[in-house]
Amino acid sequence: MVTHILICTGFWIQQIVIGWMVYEKTKSPLLTSLALAVDTIPILFGGFLGGVFVDRLNPKSCIIFVTGGQFFLVSILTTIMFLDIFSLWYIYIIIFFIGFTWAIYDPAKITLGMKLVDKNSISNIFGMWIAGFNIPRVLSTVLAGYLIVFLGTKYTLLLELLVIFLSFLSILLLKYEHNISKPENLKVDQIVNDVKQLFRTIRYDNLLTGFFLLSFIPILLLVPSTTGLLPVYASDILKLDARGLGFLQSSCGLGQIMGILIVGFAKQQYMGKYATLAIFGSACSAILFAFSEIFFLSIIFIILVNICIAIIHNATGYGMFSIIDERFRGRLAGLQVSSFGFFIFGTTFSGSIANVYGPSTSTISCMIIIMVISTIVIATHTKVYSEDLN
Repeated sequence: MVTHILICTGFWIQQIVIGWMVYEKTKSPLLTSLALAVDTIPILFGGFLGGVFVDRLNPKSCIIFVTGGQFFLVSILTTIMFLDIFSLWYIYIIIFFIGFTWAIYDPAKITLGMKLVDKNSISNIFGMWIAGFNIPRVLSTVLAGYLIVFLGTKYTLLLELLVIFLSFLSILLLKYEHNISKPENLKVDQIVNDVKQLFRTIRYDNLLTGFFLLSFIPILLLVPSTTGLLPVYASDILKLDARGLGFLQSSCGLGQIMGILIVGFAKQQYMGKYATLAIFGSACSAILFAFSEIFFLSIIFIILVNICIAIIHNATGYGMFSIIDERFRGRLAGLQVSSFGFFIFGTTFSGSIANVYGPSTSTISCMIIIMVISTIVIATHTKVYSEDLN
Protein backbone atom coordinates (compact mmCIF):
# COMPACT_ATOMS: atom_id res chain seq x y z
CA MET A 1 0.00 0.00 0.00
CA VAL A 2 2.90 2.36 0.77
CA THR A 3 4.39 1.71 -2.66
CA HIS A 4 1.02 2.35 -4.30
CA ILE A 5 0.59 5.67 -2.48
CA LEU A 6 4.09 6.81 -3.45
CA ILE A 7 3.69 5.82 -7.11
CA CYS A 8 0.36 7.66 -7.26
CA THR A 9 1.89 10.71 -5.57
CA GLY A 10 4.47 10.90 -8.34
CA PHE A 11 1.75 10.48 -10.96
CA TRP A 12 -0.36 13.37 -9.66
CA ILE A 13 2.61 15.71 -9.37
CA GLN A 14 3.38 14.88 -12.98
CA GLN A 15 -0.23 15.52 -14.07
CA ILE A 16 -0.21 19.02 -12.60
CA VAL A 17 3.20 19.86 -14.07
CA ILE A 18 2.47 18.53 -17.56
CA GLY A 19 -1.09 19.85 -17.72
CA TRP A 20 -0.20 23.36 -16.61
CA MET A 21 3.03 23.63 -18.60
CA VAL A 22 1.56 22.39 -21.89
CA TYR A 23 -1.55 24.57 -21.71
CA GLU A 24 0.49 27.61 -20.69
CA LYS A 25 2.75 27.12 -23.73
CA THR A 26 0.19 26.07 -26.34
CA LYS A 27 -3.22 27.39 -25.17
CA SER A 28 -4.69 24.34 -26.89
CA PRO A 29 -7.22 22.14 -25.02
CA LEU A 30 -6.58 19.33 -27.51
CA LEU A 31 -2.77 19.34 -27.18
CA THR A 32 -3.07 19.58 -23.39
CA SER A 33 -5.55 16.70 -23.21
CA LEU A 34 -3.31 14.59 -25.40
CA ALA A 35 -0.26 15.33 -23.22
CA LEU A 36 -2.20 14.09 -20.19
CA ALA A 37 -3.43 10.98 -22.00
CA VAL A 38 -0.64 9.83 -24.32
CA ASP A 39 0.59 7.40 -21.65
CA THR A 40 -2.63 5.41 -22.10
CA ILE A 41 -1.71 4.36 -25.67
CA PRO A 42 0.75 1.64 -24.53
CA ILE A 43 -1.84 0.59 -21.95
CA LEU A 44 -4.41 0.02 -24.71
CA PHE A 45 -2.14 -2.38 -26.58
CA GLY A 46 0.00 -3.70 -23.73
CA GLY A 47 -2.30 -3.86 -20.72
CA PHE A 48 -3.67 -7.30 -21.48
CA LEU A 49 -0.21 -8.66 -22.29
CA GLY A 50 0.91 -7.22 -18.97
CA GLY A 51 -1.82 -9.26 -17.30
CA VAL A 52 -0.75 -12.42 -19.12
CA PHE A 53 2.86 -11.93 -18.00
CA VAL A 54 1.90 -11.06 -14.44
CA ASP A 55 -0.15 -14.28 -14.21
CA ARG A 56 3.12 -16.19 -14.70
CA LEU A 57 5.69 -13.95 -13.02
CA ASN A 58 6.38 -12.59 -9.56
CA PRO A 59 4.17 -9.45 -9.24
CA LYS A 60 6.64 -7.90 -6.78
CA SER A 61 9.44 -8.15 -9.34
CA CYS A 62 7.14 -6.56 -11.92
CA ILE A 63 6.52 -3.56 -9.65
CA ILE A 64 10.25 -3.19 -8.96
CA PHE A 65 10.77 -2.98 -12.73
CA VAL A 66 7.97 -0.37 -12.98
CA THR A 67 9.39 1.97 -10.35
CA GLY A 68 12.90 1.71 -11.76
CA GLY A 69 11.66 2.44 -15.28
CA GLN A 70 9.64 5.45 -14.16
CA PHE A 71 12.59 6.89 -12.28
CA PHE A 72 14.75 6.62 -15.41
CA LEU A 73 12.17 8.27 -17.70
CA VAL A 74 11.25 11.10 -15.31
CA SER A 75 14.97 11.76 -14.86
CA ILE A 76 15.22 12.38 -18.61
CA LEU A 77 12.21 14.71 -18.53
CA THR A 78 13.65 16.63 -15.56
CA THR A 79 17.01 17.00 -17.30
CA ILE A 80 15.29 18.42 -20.38
CA MET A 81 13.45 20.95 -18.22
CA PHE A 82 16.66 22.06 -16.50
CA LEU A 83 18.27 22.54 -19.91
CA ASP A 84 15.35 24.85 -20.77
CA ILE A 85 14.47 22.81 -23.82
CA PHE A 86 10.72 22.86 -24.31
CA SER A 87 9.37 20.66 -27.05
CA LEU A 88 5.93 19.14 -27.05
CA TRP A 89 7.35 16.11 -28.84
CA TYR A 90 9.86 15.42 -26.07
CA ILE A 91 7.06 15.44 -23.55
CA TYR A 92 4.80 13.23 -25.66
CA ILE A 93 7.55 10.65 -26.24
CA ILE A 94 8.61 10.41 -22.58
CA ILE A 95 5.03 10.24 -21.27
CA PHE A 96 4.28 7.63 -23.95
CA PHE A 97 7.06 5.36 -22.67
CA ILE A 98 5.93 5.88 -19.06
CA GLY A 99 2.67 4.35 -20.25
CA PHE A 100 4.42 1.00 -20.76
CA THR A 101 5.25 0.90 -17.05
CA TRP A 102 1.57 1.46 -16.17
CA ALA A 103 0.62 -1.43 -18.47
CA ILE A 104 2.62 -3.69 -16.15
CA TYR A 105 1.96 -1.97 -12.83
CA ASP A 106 -1.83 -2.15 -12.69
CA PRO A 107 -2.22 -5.90 -13.33
CA ALA A 108 0.77 -6.57 -11.03
CA LYS A 109 -0.81 -4.47 -8.30
CA ILE A 110 -4.15 -6.22 -8.66
CA THR A 111 -2.62 -9.71 -8.79
CA LEU A 112 -0.40 -9.09 -5.77
CA GLY A 113 -3.33 -7.70 -3.82
CA MET A 114 -5.57 -10.64 -4.72
CA LYS A 115 -2.92 -13.07 -3.44
CA LEU A 116 -2.92 -11.34 -0.06
CA VAL A 117 -6.69 -11.26 0.62
CA ASP A 118 -9.68 -13.62 0.50
CA LYS A 119 -12.75 -13.19 -1.72
CA ASN A 120 -14.75 -11.38 0.96
CA SER A 121 -12.12 -8.64 1.08
CA ILE A 122 -12.11 -7.90 -2.67
CA SER A 123 -14.38 -4.88 -2.30
CA ASN A 124 -12.22 -3.52 0.52
CA ILE A 125 -8.99 -3.88 -1.43
CA PHE A 126 -10.47 -2.07 -4.41
CA GLY A 127 -11.43 0.69 -2.00
CA MET A 128 -7.87 0.76 -0.64
CA TRP A 129 -6.44 1.09 -4.15
CA ILE A 130 -8.78 3.94 -4.99
CA ALA A 131 -7.95 5.60 -1.66
CA GLY A 132 -4.24 5.10 -2.31
CA PHE A 133 -4.71 6.71 -5.70
CA ASN A 134 -6.66 9.70 -4.39
CA ILE A 135 -5.17 10.54 -0.99
CA PRO A 136 -1.98 11.69 -2.77
CA ARG A 137 -4.22 13.50 -5.25
CA VAL A 138 -5.72 15.58 -2.45
CA LEU A 139 -2.36 16.61 -1.00
CA SER A 140 0.29 16.43 -3.73
CA THR A 141 -1.69 18.34 -6.38
CA VAL A 142 -2.06 21.39 -4.13
CA LEU A 143 1.61 21.18 -3.21
CA ALA A 144 2.58 20.85 -6.87
CA GLY A 145 0.49 23.90 -7.77
CA TYR A 146 2.23 26.04 -5.18
CA LEU A 147 5.68 24.74 -6.17
CA ILE A 148 5.01 25.62 -9.82
CA VAL A 149 3.99 29.17 -8.89
CA PHE A 150 6.92 29.83 -6.53
CA LEU A 151 9.73 27.59 -7.86
CA GLY A 152 8.77 26.52 -11.39
CA THR A 153 8.03 23.23 -13.12
CA LYS A 154 11.55 21.81 -13.16
CA TYR A 155 11.95 21.92 -9.37
CA THR A 156 8.50 20.36 -9.00
CA LEU A 157 9.70 17.47 -11.17
CA LEU A 158 12.61 16.96 -8.75
CA LEU A 159 10.04 16.25 -6.05
CA GLU A 160 8.42 13.66 -8.31
CA LEU A 161 11.81 11.98 -8.80
CA LEU A 162 12.31 11.74 -5.04
CA VAL A 163 8.88 10.20 -4.55
CA ILE A 164 9.43 7.59 -7.28
CA PHE A 165 12.79 6.64 -5.74
CA LEU A 166 11.08 6.11 -2.38
CA SER A 167 8.46 3.90 -4.06
CA PHE A 168 11.29 1.80 -5.52
CA LEU A 169 12.79 1.32 -2.06
CA SER A 170 9.46 0.46 -0.45
CA ILE A 171 8.59 -2.36 -2.90
CA LEU A 172 12.17 -3.64 -2.74
CA LEU A 173 11.83 -4.03 1.05
CA LEU A 174 8.38 -5.68 0.90
CA LYS A 175 8.38 -9.21 2.31
CA TYR A 176 6.53 -11.45 -0.15
CA GLU A 177 7.03 -15.12 -1.02
CA HIS A 178 5.94 -16.00 -4.53
CA ASN A 179 4.30 -19.44 -4.76
CA ILE A 180 5.52 -20.27 -8.27
CA SER A 181 9.18 -21.21 -8.02
CA LYS A 182 9.84 -21.46 -11.75
CA PRO A 183 8.00 -19.20 -14.24
CA GLU A 184 6.53 -20.80 -17.34
CA ASN A 185 7.98 -20.10 -20.76
CA LEU A 186 5.59 -17.84 -22.60
CA LYS A 187 4.67 -18.73 -26.15
CA VAL A 188 2.59 -16.82 -28.67
CA ASP A 189 0.01 -19.59 -28.94
CA GLN A 190 -0.37 -19.62 -25.14
CA ILE A 191 -1.03 -15.89 -25.09
CA VAL A 192 -3.58 -16.20 -27.92
CA ASN A 193 -5.27 -19.05 -26.07
CA ASP A 194 -5.39 -16.97 -22.87
CA VAL A 195 -7.08 -14.15 -24.78
CA LYS A 196 -9.65 -16.53 -26.29
CA GLN A 197 -10.42 -18.12 -22.93
CA LEU A 198 -10.99 -14.79 -21.23
CA PHE A 199 -13.20 -13.37 -23.95
CA ARG A 200 -15.17 -16.63 -24.07
CA THR A 201 -15.72 -16.38 -20.33
CA ILE A 202 -16.91 -12.78 -20.54
CA ARG A 203 -19.01 -13.33 -23.64
CA TYR A 204 -21.16 -16.07 -22.16
CA ASP A 205 -21.81 -14.32 -18.84
CA ASN A 206 -24.36 -11.54 -19.29
CA LEU A 207 -23.74 -10.10 -15.84
CA LEU A 208 -19.95 -10.06 -16.26
CA THR A 209 -20.29 -8.47 -19.70
CA GLY A 210 -22.57 -5.76 -18.33
CA PHE A 211 -20.18 -4.82 -15.54
CA PHE A 212 -17.25 -4.76 -17.95
CA LEU A 213 -19.04 -2.45 -20.40
CA LEU A 214 -20.14 -0.08 -17.63
CA SER A 215 -16.56 0.10 -16.36
CA PHE A 216 -15.65 1.76 -19.68
CA ILE A 217 -17.91 4.79 -19.07
CA PRO A 218 -15.57 6.83 -16.82
CA ILE A 219 -12.55 6.00 -18.97
CA LEU A 220 -14.02 6.69 -22.38
CA LEU A 221 -15.86 9.98 -21.84
CA LEU A 222 -16.49 10.97 -18.22
CA VAL A 223 -12.92 11.55 -16.98
CA PRO A 224 -11.58 12.95 -20.31
CA SER A 225 -14.30 15.61 -20.51
CA THR A 226 -14.00 16.69 -16.85
CA THR A 227 -10.61 15.96 -15.25
CA GLY A 228 -8.91 15.91 -18.65
CA LEU A 229 -10.03 19.48 -19.29
CA LEU A 230 -9.27 20.86 -15.81
CA PRO A 231 -6.25 22.94 -16.97
CA VAL A 232 -8.56 24.64 -19.50
CA TYR A 233 -11.35 25.20 -16.97
CA ALA A 234 -8.85 26.55 -14.43
CA SER A 235 -7.16 28.97 -16.83
CA ASP A 236 -9.95 30.11 -19.16
CA ILE A 237 -13.26 29.64 -17.33
CA LEU A 238 -12.33 30.20 -13.68
CA LYS A 239 -9.29 32.47 -14.32
CA LEU A 240 -6.99 30.63 -11.90
CA ASP A 241 -3.23 29.98 -11.78
CA ALA A 242 -1.49 26.64 -11.13
CA ARG A 243 -2.56 26.76 -7.48
CA GLY A 244 -6.20 26.82 -8.57
CA LEU A 245 -5.61 23.84 -10.84
CA GLY A 246 -4.07 22.04 -7.88
CA PHE A 247 -7.15 22.71 -5.76
CA LEU A 248 -9.46 21.43 -8.52
CA GLN A 249 -7.45 18.20 -8.84
CA SER A 250 -7.35 17.94 -5.06
CA SER A 251 -11.14 18.22 -4.97
CA CYS A 252 -11.35 15.35 -7.45
CA GLY A 253 -9.32 13.22 -5.07
CA LEU A 254 -11.44 14.27 -2.10
CA GLY A 255 -14.59 13.33 -4.01
CA GLN A 256 -13.27 9.88 -4.84
CA ILE A 257 -12.29 9.25 -1.22
CA MET A 258 -15.82 10.23 -0.18
CA GLY A 259 -17.19 7.86 -2.80
CA ILE A 260 -15.09 5.02 -1.39
CA LEU A 261 -16.46 5.68 2.10
CA ILE A 262 -20.02 5.73 0.79
CA VAL A 263 -19.73 2.46 -1.14
CA GLY A 264 -17.84 0.90 1.79
CA PHE A 265 -20.97 1.12 3.91
CA ALA A 266 -23.18 -0.17 1.08
CA LYS A 267 -24.33 -3.76 0.70
CA GLN A 268 -22.15 -5.64 -1.76
CA GLN A 269 -25.02 -7.50 -3.39
CA TYR A 270 -26.39 -4.19 -4.73
CA MET A 271 -23.20 -3.11 -6.51
CA GLY A 272 -24.89 -3.23 -9.92
CA LYS A 273 -27.56 -0.80 -8.81
CA TYR A 274 -25.00 1.54 -7.27
CA ALA A 275 -22.92 1.57 -10.47
CA THR A 276 -25.98 2.37 -12.58
CA LEU A 277 -27.16 5.23 -10.38
CA ALA A 278 -23.63 6.63 -10.08
CA ILE A 279 -23.22 6.82 -13.87
CA PHE A 280 -26.29 9.00 -14.30
CA GLY A 281 -25.45 11.00 -11.18
CA SER A 282 -21.97 11.74 -12.48
CA ALA A 283 -23.35 12.94 -15.83
CA CYS A 284 -25.76 15.38 -14.17
CA SER A 285 -23.05 16.70 -11.82
CA ALA A 286 -20.62 17.16 -14.72
CA ILE A 287 -23.19 19.22 -16.63
CA LEU A 288 -23.57 21.50 -13.60
CA PHE A 289 -19.77 21.79 -13.42
CA ALA A 290 -19.67 22.78 -17.09
CA PHE A 291 -22.14 25.64 -16.50
CA SER A 292 -20.39 26.97 -13.38
CA GLU A 293 -18.13 30.03 -13.53
CA ILE A 294 -17.81 30.34 -9.75
CA PHE A 295 -14.81 28.62 -8.18
CA PHE A 296 -16.50 27.31 -5.03
CA LEU A 297 -19.50 25.96 -6.94
CA SER A 298 -17.14 24.28 -9.38
CA ILE A 299 -15.37 22.65 -6.45
CA ILE A 300 -18.68 21.23 -5.18
CA PHE A 301 -19.75 19.92 -8.58
CA ILE A 302 -16.38 18.31 -9.38
CA ILE A 303 -16.44 16.62 -5.96
CA LEU A 304 -19.88 15.17 -6.79
CA VAL A 305 -18.62 13.95 -10.16
CA ASN A 306 -15.74 12.12 -8.50
CA ILE A 307 -17.87 10.63 -5.74
CA CYS A 308 -19.81 8.95 -8.53
CA ILE A 309 -16.64 7.92 -10.40
CA ALA A 310 -15.33 6.16 -7.28
CA ILE A 311 -18.62 4.31 -6.86
CA ILE A 312 -18.56 3.23 -10.52
CA HIS A 313 -14.97 1.96 -10.29
CA ASN A 314 -15.51 0.15 -7.00
CA ALA A 315 -18.89 -1.35 -7.91
CA THR A 316 -17.92 -2.58 -11.38
CA GLY A 317 -14.56 -3.83 -10.11
CA TYR A 318 -16.20 -5.82 -7.33
CA GLY A 319 -18.81 -7.16 -9.75
CA MET A 320 -16.25 -8.40 -12.27
CA PHE A 321 -13.64 -9.86 -9.92
CA SER A 322 -16.14 -11.55 -7.60
CA ILE A 323 -17.84 -13.31 -10.53
CA ILE A 324 -14.90 -14.47 -12.63
CA ASP A 325 -12.90 -17.60 -11.85
CA GLU A 326 -9.66 -16.95 -9.92
CA ARG A 327 -7.61 -18.40 -12.81
CA PHE A 328 -8.64 -15.48 -15.03
CA ARG A 329 -8.16 -12.62 -12.58
CA GLY A 330 -4.73 -11.58 -13.82
CA ARG A 331 -5.92 -11.63 -17.42
CA LEU A 332 -9.10 -9.75 -16.53
CA ALA A 333 -6.94 -7.22 -14.67
CA GLY A 334 -4.82 -6.84 -17.80
CA LEU A 335 -7.90 -6.42 -19.98
CA GLN A 336 -9.32 -3.87 -17.55
CA VAL A 337 -6.01 -2.02 -17.61
CA SER A 338 -6.07 -2.11 -21.43
CA SER A 339 -9.45 -0.41 -21.33
CA PHE A 340 -7.73 2.66 -19.89
CA GLY A 341 -6.08 2.99 -23.29
CA PHE A 342 -9.43 4.20 -24.62
CA PHE A 343 -8.82 7.34 -22.55
CA ILE A 344 -6.80 8.70 -25.48
CA PHE A 345 -9.85 8.48 -27.73
CA GLY A 346 -11.99 10.25 -25.14
CA THR A 347 -9.46 13.04 -24.67
CA THR A 348 -9.05 13.47 -28.43
CA PHE A 349 -12.82 13.69 -28.86
CA SER A 350 -13.47 16.03 -25.91
CA GLY A 351 -10.34 18.09 -26.61
CA SER A 352 -11.30 18.56 -30.26
CA ILE A 353 -14.75 19.85 -29.30
CA ALA A 354 -13.21 22.10 -26.62
CA ASN A 355 -10.75 23.51 -29.18
CA VAL A 356 -13.64 24.75 -31.33
CA TYR A 357 -16.58 25.30 -29.00
CA GLY A 358 -14.99 25.56 -25.54
CA PRO A 359 -14.70 23.13 -22.60
CA SER A 360 -18.28 23.57 -21.38
CA THR A 361 -19.83 22.47 -24.67
CA SER A 362 -17.40 19.54 -24.79
CA THR A 363 -18.33 18.34 -21.30
CA ILE A 364 -22.08 18.67 -21.85
CA SER A 365 -21.92 16.83 -25.19
CA CYS A 366 -19.98 13.96 -23.65
CA MET A 367 -22.44 13.65 -20.76
CA ILE A 368 -25.36 13.33 -23.16
CA ILE A 369 -23.52 10.55 -25.01
CA ILE A 370 -22.75 8.81 -21.69
CA MET A 371 -26.41 8.74 -20.69
CA VAL A 372 -27.46 7.32 -24.07
CA ILE A 373 -24.76 4.60 -24.07
CA SER A 374 -25.41 3.65 -20.44
CA THR A 375 -29.13 3.30 -21.11
CA ILE A 376 -28.40 0.92 -24.00
CA VAL A 377 -25.95 -1.19 -21.93
CA ILE A 378 -28.36 -1.51 -19.01
CA ALA A 379 -31.29 -2.34 -21.31
CA THR A 380 -29.30 -5.15 -22.98
CA HIS A 381 -27.70 -6.44 -19.76
CA THR A 382 -30.56 -6.16 -17.30
CA LYS A 383 -28.94 -8.48 -14.75
CA VAL A 384 -26.54 -5.68 -13.79
CA TYR A 385 -29.38 -3.67 -12.31
CA SER A 386 -31.91 -6.38 -11.45
CA GLU A 387 -29.83 -9.26 -10.10
CA ASP A 388 -28.23 -9.19 -6.65
CA LEU A 389 -24.63 -10.40 -6.26
CA ASN A 390 -23.89 -13.23 -3.84
